[in-house]
Amino acid sequence: MNLKRRWALALLALVVVLSGCSSSNVGSGGGGSSNEHSGQDGTTIEISMMSANPYLDEAIKQYKKIRPDIHIEVKEYKATPQTEENTSTEPLTKGDIEKYVQTVSTQLMSGKGADIIVMNELPKDKYVAKNMLVNFYDLMDEDSKFDRNQYYQNIFKYSQNGDGLYAMPFSFALDAFTGNKELLKQANSKIDDQTWTWDEFKTISKKFKEHVSGDYATFGNLFPTQLLSEYIESNYDKLIDQGQANFDSDLFRDMMKQIKSMYDEGDLSAEPIEYSESLFNNANLLDPTTGLAQVLDPKFNIYKKPTVNGQNNGTPFKSYFTLGMNSKSKVQDEAWNFIKFMLSEDMQSTPMVGGFALHKGVVEKQLKDAKQQAVAGTLLGQKVDANTVESKIKELQKLIEGASTNLSSDFKVVSIAVEEFDSYMSGQKSVEDVSKLIQNRVNTYINE
Repeated sequence: MNLKRRWALALLALVVVLSGCSSSNVGSGGGGSSNEHSGQDGTTIEISMMSANPYLDEAIKQYKKIRPDIHIEVKEYKATPQTEENTSTEPLTKGDIEKYVQTVSTQLMSGKGADIIVMNELPKDKYVAKNMLVNFYDLMDEDSKFDRNQYYQNIFKYSQNGDGLYAMPFSFALDAFTGNKELLKQANSKIDDQTWTWDEFKTISKKFKEHVSGDYATFGNLFPTQLLSEYIESNYDKLIDQGQANFDSDLFRDMMKQIKSMYDEGDLSAEPIEYSESLFNNANLLDPTTGLAQVLDPKFNIYKKPTVNGQNNGTPFKSYFTLGMNSKSKVQDEAWNFIKFMLSEDMQSTPMVGGFALHKGVVEKQLKDAKQQAVAGTLLGQKVDANTVESKIKELQKLIEGASTNLSSDFKVVSIAVEEFDSYMSGQKSVEDVSKLIQNRVNTYINE
């Protein structure tokens, strides 16, 4: 995969993350919609979001065809001009996101806000603790027409807060490494990705440098703050435990030390590097088609990412678009019907879903279509034996079914950590001082 495509994918991921995140005109109704009428005997559902989301836009468009009596009013915090490709021409800023979070939080705490809320980057833990969100499991249990077995139960389970599901995912991407088979062979390195740690990663990196000549790198295109964010997301339940920060700890200090040492010693680099010239890369397990193409690529193995302590808790995953429902909404039944529509097989089959659909039947069909492409030679540019493709589909399905680490966190908590981390990476402050600063700032934020 060439560099241009890798940067395009990275940019796409960033845009998707931010697109679910912010909106100055967020609804100001008293506890969601107040049964406003739109047309004859119509009901209004109000949705707040940072900026336009293609999947939500398409769902609203299609829902109007079957429920013309329902008016869906979208309140964008920052409406930005859209290109023909349906992407924003103006990137969202950290300030935009923080202002959106503050606006939505203020409305919910005062018993107001929209009926449905795009949850990405919002402080879900705070909202759940204050009973501001509806538990979707309660709605599922009360709805005899909804069959949760059609969906990936593990994604539901590991998207929970406690025993409840308060942010509904609609799709997900898997997080893993690729390892260059030939370069690993030259470095005489074998990997057990069930137990390997970042210390073992460093050991492999040193062997790689000793045995492999040429202009190669262990891992490129990865910024220190990006790796820190991934660390925090992977260990969020340990760093924020029962409403208390745990950043002033050996766990977090060891994280920071490992990151700094890997960049100082050249094991990791933020420099642009061609995919084929790096020992490890982030895997492109973004959806069924790219995922199958990735696992079929004969030049690479797929590995779970290293951990701090060697305790691998399954495949990490990320949901780039989730919705919550305001517990004060007066139109919860209609809001649930719309969310169910977004989870329907027809809607989940649209390309705008962006990722592995939550609906198992949709993913199975897309994998079947991708298999036909692989066998015909249109997926990789060369034909692949049908039995080989089938075995690789099973490998990919195992990764999907083993997804059990949700890369989710509070945007503000991560922002605080990243801001203070820079002073440690530059050598201006010690790891102890930085961990204490982060601890104090995060606790102040949590207790606001």
